[in-house]
Amino acid sequence: MKTHELFALLDAAGDAAFAVEPCGSICYWSANAEKLLGFSSAETLEKNCALIIDGHDDAGCQTCSVNCRVIEAARTRGAVAAYDLHAATASGERKWVNVSVIVANVAAGPSPLVVHLMRNIEARKKTEKLTREIIDRVADLTGREANDALRRSPSSNPSRHLTTQEANILRSLARGRNTSEIAKEFHISPATVRNHVQHLLQKLQCHTRLEAVIRAAREGLV
Repeated sequence: MKTHELFALLDAAGDAAFAVEPCGSICYWSANAEKLLGFSSAETLEKNCALIIDGHDDAGCQTCSVNCRVIEAARTRGAVAAYDLHAATASGERKWVNVSVIVANVAAGPSPLVVHLMRNIEARKKTEKLTREIIDRVADLTGREANDALRRSPSSNPSRHLTTQEANILRSLARGRNTSEIAKEFHISPATVRNHVQHLLQKLQCHTRLEAVIRAAREGLV
């Protein structure tokens, strides 16, 4: 594929996109990227992506750097799992985005290009934050009752007995997602989600989803 063909495909994509050369310089910045973060192509092209995006993780730690580990992993392994990033914007405020990375080998010019596809997840992050606050508040309000309920469960670590799908669904519950949202996220039916929830409740020896989320938060499972 030629560079201009790749950029034409990205122009038509629904996600915001930018592409980075092996040296770390941005060589493509889509109109949707400008809409999402506010930076124009004139402000970003030929600049190191770390200086533009200036990404941080959930803990507020610097994720983006001039010697980007994500770009290096993409070039060496050819695949990088999607991740969340608190990115800089032209307005000065930060915005949560989910980033997918694609390695594209092009016929002419510097290659491979590391393409970043970004989507706005501000609503999801606000829900996650609210759910955490609810968990903490419920734990404070219930006090001994919550501790006693959790102590009634086995002392062994329940996470070792959860399947991968059950653990994933538990994490989604902790983010405040309902059955329909979880079904869509994992491409399964709502009935299957409910079955997984019942199984993980049994394994955690919890009666409600909220109790399961509280226990998971206290034991570091989410």
